[in-house]
Amino acid sequence: MKIDDLSRNQRNIIAILEKVKEGTTSELTKELGLPRRTFLDNINFLIKHGLVKKSGSGKGTFYSRVIINEYIAKEITVFKEGIRFGVLQFGANGFEFTYDKNYKGEKPSDLLENVQSPDLFPEFENLIPEYARRDKLVNEYDTEYLSELLVHLKNTHGAYDFINSYEESKYVSDYSNRPSWYSVKNKILGSNDYPNILYGFNLNVEKEILTAKTKGEHSALSGNQNKVDINIDFENRDIVEVKKDEVALYLLKPYSEDLSSYFEQFKKRDKGYYPHIAINEHLFMSFAKNELGFNVPYTALIEGEKEFHYIVRRYDRYENYKYHQKDFAQYLGIKSTQKYKTTSELLFTKLNEIIYSEDEKFDALRFYFYSSIINHSDLHAKNIGALNIGREKNILAPLYDVISVGVYHGNSDALGLSINSRYLHKKVKFRVEDFYGLADILGINKDKFKIAVKEILITFIEKFPTYIERSKELLKYSSLEINNTRNGYTNFIIKLANFYNQKIVEFMKLDILRDLEIEKYKEKLQEDKLLKYTKQELRKIHENYNIDKD
Repeated sequence: MKIDDLSRNQRNIIAILEKVKEGTTSELTKELGLPRRTFLDNINFLIKHGLVKKSGSGKGTFYSRVIINEYIAKEITVFKEGIRFGVLQFGANGFEFTYDKNYKGEKPSDLLENVQSPDLFPEFENLIPEYARRDKLVNEYDTEYLSELLVHLKNTHGAYDFINSYEESKYVSDYSNRPSWYSVKNKILGSNDYPNILYGFNLNVEKEILTAKTKGEHSALSGNQNKVDINIDFENRDIVEVKKDEVALYLLKPYSEDLSSYFEQFKKRDKGYYPHIAINEHLFMSFAKNELGFNVPYTALIEGEKEFHYIVRRYDRYENYKYHQKDFAQYLGIKSTQKYKTTSELLFTKLNEIIYSEDEKFDALRFYFYSSIINHSDLHAKNIGALNIGREKNILAPLYDVISVGVYHGNSDALGLSINSRYLHKKVKFRVEDFYGLADILGINKDKFKIAVKEILITFIEKFPTYIERSKELLKYSSLEINNTRNGYTNFIIKLANFYNQKIVEFMKLDILRDLEIEKYKEKLQEDKLLKYTKQELRKIHENYNIDKD
């Protein structure tokens, strides 16, 4: 009798015995969720064929696995939006996926059926946290194969659920009453001003978790930055970490003690200095939401010990329901380590295939241009995604992880991916015409795109200074000071103002203002129109703030 010839129940019995080593009839039927008669029929079959042995008698009867030379793969059953998607097999022979025979939905191009791969398929690998966070998970669960982590990740992005196949009978999920995403869109995305500070809220998350000092992880969402899955009780002003199997509607990104320390960058080559990054993300997400009309989830700040923490609403969750979302590393079939190694052309070619609405494609191009003018250097294949709104129709996912590296480093890359083969591996400042190739891929008229670019630039030039000015409200809570040398300092508001002034100069030098016939904004370069703040002035405002924070 070959392992491949066994029924699913028989394979599940063997799998559970490999996990628990031995068990009684009552223990194993409970673990497997099988009726007693079904279990006994299958266990006796396995005993007959020498795959399981029986010890003891009566209530003292135990069953255990017979060690044989024949290889048996481990199995995880995958569900997508509550529907059985297929089975992932893995072991010494690699990884293999088999779709459920009744599954009729989209089949990812990299997830070929019954094809063995030496590595975990990118469709699933991109769901697992990266770098040090991944290492912590491997150590926490003592896993031999990367895929074994999937069953422990309950709040990954999208609507995949993973369960050991021998526990499949325990899986319960009902999507029959899930509302369409568009019908609850406004409830999901919510609204917020800038700055939106959750003053007076109780952050019930341990300091060791906030500082990433625990042995385990506290969010399943991918990425390198420390994250905590949370829910918020606005009525009682309470913020709590979710329990193990609870759906997280919000995500907390605690500030990093390493990235907010000027001196940490000298200790490790891969460390940077990105102080007040929570404010950075909150500002540029809020600007995109409130001034440019993009779909952007609710964001907020909450005070930390030294800096603010960042909070964002999950747009792929509503109540206990999940909506399927994938990032473009998954769509392109590349590993998370390759997220910077594709090109904008390849990304937009794939985007053109999967996004069904012309308006959504246009928004993707608008977002790309907005990202370039704010120096969103971390815009890689995993930081842009598509959301399934039903019947395999995908829209551009609401924006996430939008930050300006240019605020810290004026010479930073405009984007995380190259545009046009002429610009591979170069730090460049893009002109409007550099985006025409992407417009062609999407079938977007260049004149229409040029009008949109003009609107984005005018909005940025006219309204961004008000966001800088509003940032003064944060001085009630923090000095916002930043080291610019070992002994010298500046201020985050000054950095924002300098960034804005540099962008106006850049627009002029690249002839963007002339090409878009908005040269009147050159006046912003006049000495009396430049944004100016002094660190002494800002420190005095901070020190003299006696306004009640309520």
